[in-house]
Amino acid sequence: MNRPGSGSPSFRARARYRFDNLMARGVGIQILTLAGITAALIVIVLVLLRITGLGPDGKPEDTGDALWNGLMHAMDGGTIAGQPGPWTYRFIMLVATLGGIFVLSALISILSGGFQAILDSLRKGRSRVVEKRHTVILGYSSRIHALLSELATANANVKHACVVVLAPEDKVRMDDEIREQLGRKHRLRVVTRSGSPLIADDLELVNLDAAKSVIVLSPDGDRQPDISVLKTLMAIAKAASNLREPPHVVAELQGEATLSVAKMVLPSASLVLAPPLIGRLLVQTGRQSGLSEVYTELLDFGGDEIYMKPEPALTGRPFRDVLAAYDSSAVLGVVDVDGAVMLPPPLDRPMAANDRVVAISEDDDTVILDGKATAIVTEAIVTEAADPAPRPERTLILGVCNKLPLVLRELDHYVGPGSVTVVLGGEVAARAELDEVLGELRHMTVEVRGGDLSDREVLDALDVPSFDHVLLLAENDDAADEQADAHTMVALLHLRDILSRAGVDVPITTEMLAAQNRELASVAEVDDFIVSNALVSLVITQVAENKLLSAVFDNLFSAAGTELYLKPVERYVRPGIDLDFYTVLDAAARRGEIALGYRIAADARDADRAFGVRCNPRKSERLRFAPGDKIIVLAQ
Repeated sequence: MNRPGSGSPSFRARARYRFDNLMARGVGIQILTLAGITAALIVIVLVLLRITGLGPDGKPEDTGDALWNGLMHAMDGGTIAGQPGPWTYRFIMLVATLGGIFVLSALISILSGGFQAILDSLRKGRSRVVEKRHTVILGYSSRIHALLSELATANANVKHACVVVLAPEDKVRMDDEIREQLGRKHRLRVVTRSGSPLIADDLELVNLDAAKSVIVLSPDGDRQPDISVLKTLMAIAKAASNLREPPHVVAELQGEATLSVAKMVLPSASLVLAPPLIGRLLVQTGRQSGLSEVYTELLDFGGDEIYMKPEPALTGRPFRDVLAAYDSSAVLGVVDVDGAVMLPPPLDRPMAANDRVVAISEDDDTVILDGKATAIVTEAIVTEAADPAPRPERTLILGVCNKLPLVLRELDHYVGPGSVTVVLGGEVAARAELDEVLGELRHMTVEVRGGDLSDREVLDALDVPSFDHVLLLAENDDAADEQADAHTMVALLHLRDILSRAGVDVPITTEMLAAQNRELASVAEVDDFIVSNALVSLVITQVAENKLLSAVFDNLFSAAGTELYLKPVERYVRPGIDLDFYTVLDAAARRGEIALGYRIAADARDADRAFGVRCNPRKSERLRFAPGDKIIVLAQ
């Protein structure tokens, strides 16, 4: 006799081991096993009937009838009731019925378990997507809802538009959150799959080969989010090597140090650096009242957008003439045959045959040569005005976070020599990285103070009315978005009250992280417009829909390129004179700038009129500007 742990295993142990392995092979094998048991049971019944020579009427029945009766007794326990024939025959059929009850019970249990496994698999989102021309989002972060909302608007006229989300999250939770946030007003279908973008088998679920574009999101709450993005790009690069055509990939990064590595991993990817983008927009919008409305108009899909279109009819004409060739669109620049973006090119540069015009328009089919020849009101054009030299400024920055060094570097590009910036935030002493930044600044000195930015006594001690601009940053390095936004909103309420009591109007630009909190904190004042991570989502969505826009945004949002400004109308045309926008366009061109719109000061607090901001107006419409109005221009 074999003892446990010595000699060869017993026949019973070997049989049990083989049976366990057989049952572990899945529902199909289990059903086949039961079918085999049923067949064996019927064969045994048939053999017994042949040996005994019995039948229902006491006489032997043919083989076909015996097999059929045995099968019916095995499948339906009710057939034993009122069974005719001798008692021996009845007992044999009773054995067939009892065996059938066992087999049927086991079959029901297996089918129930298999069906539940199928439901669990569907719940986990493990089936392969068979969509075509869909957008894939890899990752699940706080920016995904803004992304989906913009993708829904961008694809409102696209039949069967679909977005597929792959993330290591529970599918049911993702479905519920997306359904709640997106609502039923959009036709966009959102398909979720639970899995890791780093695993090849999971990545195959989203059907990259048929995808229109792929968006890689930076994870929330990760100390090194760029590492996760780089790994995902590596997984995409490996998968793309087996595809007919590599997909258009847009990835969100947090650090500039990762940029070069990401380019090596996937050279074709369009990369969006989130913190520098937000920091630059915070500084630019904080210094120019109304500029935030301009950026929102250009970045979202609800109004005018940026399009690129070849225009052979303009070949050979200087770019200055191209500006006036469109009435319902505003020309920004040109993309040449090599893909180089010029925003704008030299005004005397002739258009080449393969150039594409970069223009702001309502839709891609509205970029048409509809310019109308009108007389330029030359007496209204101001030729002697020049931009004043930068003057010393006082700026207050509330909030210390990872974007603060970027904000300080960007602000130093704009302010005049002798400017002063005061920074207030918690745990300032622990921010050793600020020391390096402070040594790089050329035009301003920075005074850093520690303190709670939501404490009224601390804010009163700053003399807020004495500053020219206020930037309120979200301190979210170690806090959740909701907690950081709540802290920011308290500080914003205190600032507004302090300025109201002093009777002073100081522009405040506030960063919010959640869109719903932005709506709560906003009021009908364009200066209080709140820049948040939603702007990054808008940029990512635009680039995902049009790959060429990546170079346009790199130029537009770069400190070294051309930028958008709101400048006093008095530098271009004289207020009070009846004219059209062709005259404004000509006045800006004489200064080497491109006029894209205007802002009416009288509507600066009217939300229904977009706070007075009008991008891409029809150039043939008659206008009469007043003192204090601004012209939106693209300039160095």
